[in-house]
Amino acid sequence: MPSKLNNARAILACPGSAIYTGCYMRVLHVVESTIAGVRTHVQNLATGLDRHRFQVVVACPLRRHQSFGDDQFVSYLTRAGISVVPVAMRRTIDLAGDLAALRQLIGLVRRERFDLIHLHSSKAGFLGRLAARSVAGTPVVYSPHGLFFLADHTPSKRRFYLGLEQFAAHLCDRVIATSPSERATIIDHRIAPPQKVACIEYGIAVDPLPSAADCADQRRALSLPLDAPLIGTVARIAAQKNPQLFVDAAALVLQQLPAAHMIWCGDGELRAEAEARAQANGIADHCHFLGHREDAAAVLATFDLFWLTSDYESFGMATAEAMALERPVVATDVVGTRDVVVPGQTGVLVPPRNPRALANATLALLHDPDYARALGRRGRARAIERYTIERMVRETTQLYETLRQVRPARHAERPVAPYDS
Repeated sequence: MPSKLNNARAILACPGSAIYTGCYMRVLHVVESTIAGVRTHVQNLATGLDRHRFQVVVACPLRRHQSFGDDQFVSYLTRAGISVVPVAMRRTIDLAGDLAALRQLIGLVRRERFDLIHLHSSKAGFLGRLAARSVAGTPVVYSPHGLFFLADHTPSKRRFYLGLEQFAAHLCDRVIATSPSERATIIDHRIAPPQKVACIEYGIAVDPLPSAADCADQRRALSLPLDAPLIGTVARIAAQKNPQLFVDAAALVLQQLPAAHMIWCGDGELRAEAEARAQANGIADHCHFLGHREDAAAVLATFDLFWLTSDYESFGMATAEAMALERPVVATDVVGTRDVVVPGQTGVLVPPRNPRALANATLALLHDPDYARALGRRGRARAIERYTIERMVRETTQLYETLRQVRPARHAERPVAPYDS
C-alpha cells in the first residue's frame, strides 16, 4: 500500500523526477523558514545534490505564515522534481501548533526510511531534532542559519533561547555553521563541542555582470534618476536586520548628499514602522521600500553601494551576492558578516547600531569612486573563488557521507526506483 508520503506526492506532483540507481541516500530536509536566505540555500542544496546518489524530500509549510510575498519555495522545489511533504509550522512559539507539527514529523520519520535528516533554522531545528529521536540510527544534522539568542533580547530571553540551543544540540550528530564566526560563537557559548560543529559557508550563483544598459533600464523601471548615487540593501525588514539603523544612517547621508537615493528591497513585519521613521526624518521621497521582489538580483545590480545593517547574521548571503556583482559593501561588524567582508579589500565594516559610523564610511566611499570600484572588483574575485554553489554542495555531500560511515543507514541498498513505496 502506498505510504502517506506518496499520497502527499500525488498532491504536490513532481514532474521530471530523476531515476536513482545503485546505492543512494534518502535525505529529509525540514524547513519552517521558507523565505529569504534559508529558502535560497535549501533550494541550492536540494537541487545541487547528485540525483544518482541522493534522493531528497523536503518537509515544510506550503506557505510561510509571514511570507510577505516570498512564497515561491514549494513551487520551485516541485518544478525541480523535489518531493515536498506539507507540515504546518510557524516561526513563533505556538504550543498547540508546535505539538501538531511534532506529531506530523514523528509520523513522517517513522514511516519513511530516511538515511539522514537535515534540519534548518530554529523552529524546524528544535521540532525536527525531537522527532528524529523517535528513530534510532539515523544521522541528524542541524543548520541554525542564524543564532536567535544573539538578537536584542532581555537577558532572561537570551538565556532561554540559548538554553534551547544547548539542549537540542545533544539530539543531533552535527551542527553546521555557515561562517567561521558563527562556528566560534556556537563553541564559545557551549552549544556544541568543536568536533561536533562543521563550517560550510553558503554558496551563491555567480552570474555574468549586467551591462550598463540593463542597469539603466532597471533604474528607469524603478523611476530613479540615472545619475543619482544609489545605496541599498536586500533583506527582510525584521528586527535582526535593524531597519532603524538603515533609516537613521540614510538621513545622515542625505544631509551631505541630498541627491542620493536609498532602497530597501524586501518586506517584513517592520516595514510600516520603517516607512514611518523615514517620513518622520523627512527623507521619504529618497528612501524607497520596494517590498519583496523576485528580481532582487537585478535591483541589487543598480546599486552604487550595498549596505547590510544587521545586528547578527549566519553568513550574509545578500552581501556575498553584492560582492559577486562588483558592488562595494559597507556592513556592520557582526557574526557572519565579518567573515564575508574583508575590511579594506572587499568592503568596509562599521560598529553595529552606529548610524554615524555607517554614514561616514558610505560618504567616504562615494567620494572616492576609484577605491570603491577596486573594492567591488576584489569582492567579485573573492565570491568567485570562495562562495560557489558547487563548493557548498561538495562539502555538504562529504559531511553526509562521513556521517553515513560513522552511523551506517539501515536501508542503504535499494532497488532501482525513483521513490520507495
